[in-house]
Amino acid sequence: MKRIISERFYTYWADPEHSWTVRLIMTMCDNIDRGMLQEAVAATQQRYPYYSVRLCKTTDAEGREYFALDENPLPWVVMPTQQPACLLSQESNHHLLAFACWDNCIAFDFFHALTDGTGGYNVLRTLLYEYCRRRYDKGLSREGVRVAGDVISIEELTDPASLPRPDDMSPLPVPPTPTPINLNEEAIVPLSDTVETVCIEVDEQQMMKYVSGGDTSPATLVSLLVARAIARLHGEATEAVPVTALAINQRPALGVPKASPSMASALRLSLKNEMRDMPLDLQQTIYRGMVVLQSNVDNVAAGFWLMKDRMDQIDQIPTIKGRYQAMKGAYGQALSSSSFVVSYVGKARFGAAERYVTNFCTEVWTHYALTIEMSAVGGKFCISWMHRFSTDVYLDALFDEMRQLGLEATILWRRPLSTATVADYHG
Repeated sequence: MKRIISERFYTYWADPEHSWTVRLIMTMCDNIDRGMLQEAVAATQQRYPYYSVRLCKTTDAEGREYFALDENPLPWVVMPTQQPACLLSQESNHHLLAFACWDNCIAFDFFHALTDGTGGYNVLRTLLYEYCRRRYDKGLSREGVRVAGDVISIEELTDPASLPRPDDMSPLPVPPTPTPINLNEEAIVPLSDTVETVCIEVDEQQMMKYVSGGDTSPATLVSLLVARAIARLHGEATEAVPVTALAINQRPALGVPKASPSMASALRLSLKNEMRDMPLDLQQTIYRGMVVLQSNVDNVAAGFWLMKDRMDQIDQIPTIKGRYQAMKGAYGQALSSSSFVVSYVGKARFGAAERYVTNFCTEVWTHYALTIEMSAVGGKFCISWMHRFSTDVYLDALFDEMRQLGLEATILWRRPLSTATVADYHG
């Protein structure tokens, strides 16, 4: 049994209505053979014993309750429909993850308290290899892919929160973030009660040609273009500005590049009023500077340990129910700290099996009016635009920004957000 440390934030915050789950969807070149997929899932489960777990409660010597992960020998579940399994329930064999398949699609659903996009990509690489070597090519190369039988290094099992705190951190000063435009309250169109996902495809060569010629990166560029679109729509009637919460992977800064727990955090990028009339290339440079400053190793490490301190304070409440109640106010704080979220784990790097994948996209449970997930496979960027706006006014404004750069965006599909729920585990 392993006590949860770094992932406490999610376990104290999530509930059936706020699931904090992620769905990674691969569209394959042929319809899915469910029997072969189940075999591939079983082989993948053997490689990741630290994800083959169930959430349970434990108490310390003073009687305080804590969450821990305990071994779960039951098989990972493959749902035969697009509808995801309810995680942490009997439907998922009480696992914190599950799979689904329909037509030519494979989906991987997981609870953010188990891992993040980086960890999810590792699992998906293994699954894709195991499936494609059964479905297409027995001699498929496994280069760059973790498989069953590997020696699992101690680095994969390490939670940096369990290590000694560095005593030589010197974070650089970061200017305060201006007041964000809160799209949950200040959107220029009414909001829907439900979230819609719009799957947008952009040619990778087009994107990288522009990025390589400018002082930017794919996620930073999309953050800036969306901010420009919001600023244009909202005008200058308010002192509030578009602020991006740009997700980052903390593992490299913490010295644990292979760690399996959830290690995501976020930077804050602001399109300040004095920047609005600047040329785009200068805005890109300023945004890139914000990223470099805030992602400095000591800044990331200091932020990680600050969050641990906050969770340690929450843990002074003796019961899990009490901590859950204490965390309810965090939603309002999160919504007031950013206008929207952008996340890009990086290229899928599915190896030899990537030739069989035609599209790869990400959906996440979100409490923001707008969340953007980016992924890249097979020469295409996928932008998952998850929103609650009643019209496409913000999306059209982004497309206009992209067209000005020569980036052509194509909508592949749009449908209601489909992410897993979680069972009520606080009781």
